[in-house]
Amino acid sequence: MRGYLLVIGALLLSSCGKASPLAQLPDGKCSQSQQLLAKDHISGQIDAIADQNWKKAYSFAAKSFQETIDLDRFTEIISQQYVLLITNKGYTFDSCAIENERLVQKITVVGSNDDFRMTYRLSVEDQKLGVVAAAVTDVSEDVAT
Repeated sequence: MRGYLLVIGALLLSSCGKASPLAQLPDGKCSQSQQLLAKDHISGQIDAIADQNWKKAYSFAAKSFQETIDLDRFTEIISQQYVLLITNKGYTFDSCAIENERLVQKITVVGSNDDFRMTYRLSVEDQKLGVVAAAVTDVSEDVAT
């Protein structure tokens, strides 16, 4: 029994010693674990927006964003300027990079008639990701053949 407890204690200590993938953010490509975290965070927000669950979608915003934009204003902005996220038919993740200690994730959102490319900027506050900004960066029209 004592050997069993020592093994469990060693495992707990070794897992505590692992640095968070968000601890250091040098400019360059995101690591695989950083990409996964960004993907999960952005997916959570987009799915909440598609469900029009504004409170949940807002919870994915960075604290610094929430300090300047309240829930009602956030809802208004999304409803008026980001309808493509509400009505999306899916989305895929493209490149992820770190710039100025922020994760910059590019995605492609599939719409009814058009695909939209977006750039998400995420900050790290208290070892947690938060969406600071999301902008449509390109629209490619579907060509009917």
